[in-house]
Amino acid sequence: MKNIPRVALLISLFLSSCTELLPPAPKQYGANDYAVGEAQPYPQEVRLAKQRLQNFIRRANPKQRQLLAQNPYIAVQANEMVAGDDWPLLRELSSGRARAMQYYMQDFTNQTEYPVKFLLIFNQRTQRLVSPDGVLIIDTPPLGRVAEFAGVKAIYAETGWWPIL
Repeated sequence: MKNIPRVALLISLFLSSCTELLPPAPKQYGANDYAVGEAQPYPQEVRLAKQRLQNFIRRANPKQRQLLAQNPYIAVQANEMVAGDDWPLLRELSSGRARAMQYYMQDFTNQTEYPVKFLLIFNQRTQRLVSPDGVLIIDTPPLGRVAEFAGVKAIYAETGWWPIL
C-alpha cells in the first residue's frame, strides 16, 4: 500500500513525457482552406517557383490581368510528393483531420500514395515570398481561381500555366 502513490506518480510522469516524444500535430486550418500543412522550401524550389510565377504573369490575357490586378498573391507549385513521405501528414490523413476529399472518395485505403503539392505563395508585385514557409495541399482548387492557402487568399497558378478558356 505504501508504493501506490509512488507508482501513480511514476505512471503520470511517464505518460506526460510520452507527449514530448511524439511529433506535434500539424496546424489546423479553416474549412475553406486548402492547406494540410506547411514546410520550409529548399533554395532550388524557390527558384523554380519564381520562374513559374514569372511565366504565369507573362502569359496572362487581358481578363486574367484584371484578376491579377485585384489579387496580389499567387500560389505556385514548387514540388510534388506523396503523402507517405510526410509521417505527420499521413497521421492527420488517417485520423480524417486533413482535407483530401477528392482522394477519400476514390481510394481512402491507400493514403500513402495521395499526391501532395508543395506551393509557395508570392506577392506578384514584389516577386517575394509572402511567408518563409510553403503550403502543402492535397485537394486543389480550379486553376486560375482565388482560394485560401494557410490563411492567405491567392490565385492558384499550379505550375505556371493559365487554364484554357
